[in-house]
Amino acid sequence: MARYEDAATVLREALDDMVRRGDADGQVLAAARLSDVLMKYCGTEEGEALLRAHPPGPDTPALAVATHHLAAGSLRFVTGRYEEAHASARIAQEAADTVPGGERRGLLARSLGMRATSLALAGRFDLARPAAERALPHAEAYGDQELLVTTLSVLREHARRSGRLAEAVSTGRRALRLAEHTGDPTAVAFERANLAELHLLLREFAEAREHAEAAAREGGSQRSWCTPYALAALARVRVRTGEAGAGELLDRAGRAAEAQADRQALHEVRTAQAELLVREGRPAGALDLLGRDSGPGTAHLVAWAELHAGRPEAAVRRAAEEIRRAGQVGERLAETEARTVLGAALAACGRRQAADEEFGRAAALAAELPYPAGSFRVEQARAQAGPVLPGAP
Repeated sequence: MARYEDAATVLREALDDMVRRGDADGQVLAAARLSDVLMKYCGTEEGEALLRAHPPGPDTPALAVATHHLAAGSLRFVTGRYEEAHASARIAQEAADTVPGGERRGLLARSLGMRATSLALAGRFDLARPAAERALPHAEAYGDQELLVTTLSVLREHARRSGRLAEAVSTGRRALRLAEHTGDPTAVAFERANLAELHLLLREFAEAREHAEAAAREGGSQRSWCTPYALAALARVRVRTGEAGAGELLDRAGRAAEAQADRQALHEVRTAQAELLVREGRPAGALDLLGRDSGPGTAHLVAWAELHAGRPEAAVRRAAEEIRRAGQVGERLAETEARTVLGAALAACGRRQAADEEFGRAAALAAELPYPAGSFRVEQARAQAGPVLPGAP
């Protein structure tokens, strides 16, 4: 955190100097960069105010325009305004294309990466991969390791949601190695947290625990943007392996995400909390939580909660809708999970033949990817021919 506070101090002094000198273009650039730094450790409100106070004008240089809209996009992204974030990233990309010199490649990598993540979280996952792939050569050519880590993180997440888990792990390991070279403990913690979750999907519990515990050590004890992600990853490991302490970790993660007004981090925390509530036999609490913070890819959890709350027909409808959505945009993991809960819900409705057929489709998809955790859950659900706890190891 001290690293970001020091950077903020320098940028505040630069902004004050630009204001004294009446340098409007310099004010736009300094305010945007200060907003980016503030978001990393103390939330979004001051950054939003800075961007409103120092907007670009019709004659502002392209570098400052692109930097401003990237900062605006980042703020909108973390506060859950994904369509607005995408619009800001698109404007930033258009401005970046006209920036002379090597800075152009870095700005293009950032804007394309933001477009990819915003599209994915806005439910347009099928459009996200081309933007992510276009970002990578720009990041590599620019040569900034921190930017390359961010770009690789985008590609890793897309590979995960597409069900290409081996590729996701390989990309995640590359991102972690680069993050370690940057010396930024927050980036290291974030990449370890994501690797932990990937290893859970592969049912590699020792590796998952190792990365999650390291992430919590490196990023979970400080007040920074990575704190909720690090704590949530360790909590997920404990949930999936039946260990104690997950609830307390998620409470801490939730408080950190709320303090930072990071909607995406809060979504990750609440999803893990809902999973834990269902496992503990409290589906009504999970439904309340997910009703306040649902999003693409979480519908299967809602269906599990509905099933455990004694509403199997509602679970059937919810799972069927998620199968259609996930299948259309290529979210193969979400489709596997939705087919599994659909099979369980159909069985609970007494429609055993339809349930067996759906279990077969889920098993085939999990094997094709391959998705070991998904395969295990299908086998468990089929054996029980009834409700199965989501996230079982």
